[in-house]
Formats: sequence, structure tokens, C-alpha cells
Amino acid sequence: MTCVWIKQEWNFILECRKKGIPQSKYLKNGFVDTDEKILDTYGKTPQLQKKRALSDEANKDRNKFIFQLSGQQWTEFPESLKDQTFLKEWHVSNTLIQTIPDYIALFQDLRVLELSKNQINHLPVEIGCLKNLKVLNVSFNNLKSVPPELGDCENLEKLDLSGNMEIRELPFELSNLKQVTVVDVSANKFPSIPICVLRMSNLQWLDISSNNLRDLPEDIDRLDQLQTLLLQKNKLTYLPRALVNMPKLSLLVVSGDDLVEIPTAICESTTGLKFISLKDSPVETIVCEDTEEIIESEREREQFEKEFMKAYIEDLKERGMC
Repeated sequence: MTCVWIKQEWNFILECRKKGIPQSKYLKNGFVDTDEKILDTYGKTPQLQKKRALSDEANKDRNKFIFQLSGQQWTEFPESLKDQTFLKEWHVSNTLIQTIPDYIALFQDLRVLELSKNQINHLPVEIGCLKNLKVLNVSFNNLKSVPPELGDCENLEKLDLSGNMEIRELPFELSNLKQVTVVDVSANKFPSIPICVLRMSNLQWLDISSNNLRDLPEDIDRLDQLQTLLLQKNKLTYLPRALVNMPKLSLLVVSGDDLVEIPTAICESTTGLKFISLKDSPVETIVCEDTEEIIESEREREQFEKEFMKAYIEDLKERGMC
């Protein structure tokens, strides 16, 4: 009975915090006063109502500049979109859309282009016209390559190409992306870390897990701002000592199945490096006639594992371990 009461008190406190009710309103002599009138009364105060109205108005104004689309009934972008060049964000997911329209070049104010989990098979060269673009997410689509023109998006900060399964290289022109801090190219077919990535001088997060890496470049330490490096599920046999020379690297994740050489300095690092060596469990063979079904199953598994890793890393951060 005591546990139930404690849970009720805790839920009441959480509700009070959500509504911005100060402790003095519900804490009396060290005891929680769970009178529901506190929630009702405080929720009806003119100040709170005004605050909510302002918040609603701000959200309403912001939504004017956001385009959202979802659902498999969509096979192409609506015709009316081309007349909304004032938009700052596109959020399109879980559709059957295969092509990004050329008129995207007209959206000069575009800051965020979130196009994950669609059927997009190529990026138009016009994407290079988006000089103000900060976030590009085309994860879990059907891309096999990236146009050199993407290197013209000089203000890009986050690039997510994960889960496309077939990308093998990136054009050297992406070396121009000096503002990029996050690159995710996991679940593709990269045989090595692209040269252009090694020239992204502000890079802080690199996920190149689930690829075909067999070694790391000896000059990987030129990424002197890198904090997180995810390498699990590759074919690495050794790790270069250069990793020790990366002053800000705090989390390194690899798969230990094929590793035969790990520099002692990595395991004994005094820089606060969190080194994690995982074991890859054998993947069950999927028996079915349709190749597309196999690819889709792999995508779903990769997506699940990515979400797990993100949650794991967040947990480490909350505990102050990286």
C-alpha cells in the first residue's frame, strides 16, 4: 500500500512540475499535498493562461514554415509544394516517394531537410543550391551515390545517409563541408572512411558502423574535434595507434570478433576515452524469394540497433561516463 501511495505522490509531483507549479504550493511541512484543486486552480491562473496562449501562438507561427508529409498513399510530392518557397523545414517519412523535385532549388530559406524512410533513389544536383541548409537526413532510402554538388551546402551541420545499404563512396567535393559536426553513414558498403570525411575539420560524431571497413587510415587523428566514433559491425583486424592522438575522442565502439591487435594505449588511455568492444552475434539467414524483402528486413534490424546504440550512449552520458 505504501508503494502505491509513493507512486501517486511522485506522479502528482511530476504533473505539478509540468505545469510549472512551485514546490511551495504542494509541499507542506515536508509532506506532499496531493489535492487535485492545486492542479485545477493553478491551471486557471491568468498568468499561466497567458503563457500558454503565447506558446500556442509561437508554435502556430513556426508551423507556417514547416512542411510535413507521411503515409504510403504518397508516391510523389504534392503539386502545391512548389508555391511554398518560404518554407524552412521539410519533414517527409514513410512514403513511397522516389524522387526529390528539381524545384527544390527555389527553397533558399530551407534549413532542415528530413526525408528518412522513403523510397528516394537519388539526390538531384539542385540540392547544392540550398546554401542555408543545416540538416540533411536521407536515411533508410534507396540511394547508391551522392552528387558532388552537395559540397556546395557550405552551412550543413548534420549529414545522415545511414541505412541506404548501397553507398560505397562519397565525392571529394564534400571536403568543403567545414561546418559539419555529425556524419552518419552506417549500414552502407563503405570499404574505408571517405577522404572527404577526414577533411571535415569540425566533425564531432562519426557513425560508420555496419559497413565493409577492413582498416582505418593512419591519419585519422586529423579529426581532432571528434568525440564519438562508432565502428562496430565491420571487418577491422587492428586499430591504429593514431586514435590515442585524438584529444577529444571520448567514445570508441568496435566489434571485437576480427580484431587481433589493439594498441595498449587505447585500453589504458588517461584522456577519459571510453573504449567498448562488442561481439557480433551471427545473423540468422533469411530465407525468402524476394530480394527486396531481405533488404527491408536488414534495414529494420539496422534501424533497431541504431536506436539501441543511441539510447546506450545517452545513458552513458547521463551517468557521466563519456
